[in-house]
Amino acid sequence: MNGPAEQTFHWAAALASGLAAAGVRRLVASPGSRSTPLTLAALRHPEIGVRMVVDERSAAFFALGLAKASGEPVALAATSGSAIANWLPAVVEADMARVPLILLSSDRPPELQDCGANQTMDQAGLFSTHVRKFFQLPPAEAETGWLANFAARMVAASRGPLPGPVHINVPLREPLVPSASIAVDETAGAPIPLTLPTHLQPTGETLNRISGIIGKGRGAIVCGSEALSDAARRAILDLARRLDVPVFADVLSGLRFGTQEPEILAHPDQVARSAPTPDWILRFGGTPVSKAVSTWMEKAHTKPQIVVSETPRLADPAGTASHVVTADVALVCAGLDAPAGPPEWRADIVALDSEAMRAADAVCDGDRVFEGALMRRLVRAVPPSTAIFLGNSLAVRAADWLAGRSASKLRVYGNRGVSGIDGNLSTAFGISAISENCVAVVGDLAFLHDLGALALGRDLPLAILLLDNGGGGIFDHLAQADLPEFETGWLTPQSLDHVAAARAFGLAAQDVDGLDEAMAAVNAALDRPGTTVIRATIGREKSLARFKTFFAAAAAPVTQGQTR
Repeated sequence: MNGPAEQTFHWAAALASGLAAAGVRRLVASPGSRSTPLTLAALRHPEIGVRMVVDERSAAFFALGLAKASGEPVALAATSGSAIANWLPAVVEADMARVPLILLSSDRPPELQDCGANQTMDQAGLFSTHVRKFFQLPPAEAETGWLANFAARMVAASRGPLPGPVHINVPLREPLVPSASIAVDETAGAPIPLTLPTHLQPTGETLNRISGIIGKGRGAIVCGSEALSDAARRAILDLARRLDVPVFADVLSGLRFGTQEPEILAHPDQVARSAPTPDWILRFGGTPVSKAVSTWMEKAHTKPQIVVSETPRLADPAGTASHVVTADVALVCAGLDAPAGPPEWRADIVALDSEAMRAADAVCDGDRVFEGALMRRLVRAVPPSTAIFLGNSLAVRAADWLAGRSASKLRVYGNRGVSGIDGNLSTAFGISAISENCVAVVGDLAFLHDLGALALGRDLPLAILLLDNGGGGIFDHLAQADLPEFETGWLTPQSLDHVAAARAFGLAAQDVDGLDEAMAAVNAALDRPGTTVIRATIGREKSLARFKTFFAAAAAPVTQGQTR
């Protein structure tokens, strides 16, 4: 090969070495010609593990799952044109969910822009405000020493202060293929500034002010749909004990798993439907999945509501926050000093939760399959430390409503940044590549929407619990269900044979009839090296009736000091 091809390779290799030196250990690539130098440089770098994923949309969501599970930035590489446009849904999710991704889009060089060249479009700023930074690299140059420092700055931008994706557009000239024996030079060139982990310390004035608010009357802690760190979970539980207040914890917060403490409500959605308005609310971790909890907070709009976040992005769609604090959650909780609230307050809320638990046990009794009973059994049946990915839209809500609490410490994930059903399986596969045990719970439409992701399942261990309720079952719970066009426009039942489709990808697949069989199938799947699809067929009308029975158990609100 001639000199230009080798110069281009060394350019791409310097970028890869810079990313690796800054802590990037994983790159997901899709096959393409223009991206050859980037892919080859990563494949030959000893510190970067590369996964090839044919479908760029699936690749981006797979990288999202890797980054969620590892907590570290993951790089993406693809060829030019519509290939990288397929990243957009995952980029938007990464933006809103604050997940670090490094987007390496291959591009044609300047002389091929705006002249009708094949597979060429304007890629500058393609992802708009959904990336933390965009940088247009020049075509390959002989001088590469500055690329390592540049890569470190881009990785740092993906980590914070508001984590998320960054986009590097890389124009590459032909020839693209260097000599077969060419190697990556791992020397970093210019000094690389490594971004070390930091924790935002709240000031004493801030802590004193919050302590003064939460030291008065009946309070509550609300934890939304963002996964909390182990340190944050411990600190929140300790604070709840000291203040003697209940914690309304979203299923995705992780707080409900690994504890049986009564302060952590098992059924916050159900409790919020009848609980009285508190005197103050301390909020962590984004917007809850539960509409009932959000409505309950809206009713308390005249009361102090302190929102604590570790990033500058505010989660307050109803505009009810009275105070906003950007600081480390664990440090805030540990630094608060306030007296406990009236003991009858927590007792009343815990009594509501106990009634909700009895109602949940009753509606999930027996071996009949429906979404809520499957979720309630699943969190108790899988091994400790299992990762559970909850798909949108009904799966995550069924878990939030009826999974309850479990003594087993589980890691729970979801794509609630923009709450789409696209890429759910691909994200779960990314999580499974990091986790020892992983279960994905998705509906039939989410399964169909990401069918191509099953190609990842030949060597990745994942148990896919498929809730087949004949279409968009979530709409049974919404006002659209009353429209005469409901089935055509919203339910949209499909004729796909999910089991046959999974087998066509070479995966194990089976139907289950009953909760016992479903749980046995999930645990058996966790012992296999590849992916297993487990389809549970659910009757929509009976399922809806059982959900309504559970919701009806929330009776009239209680008053302070009175248990119903």
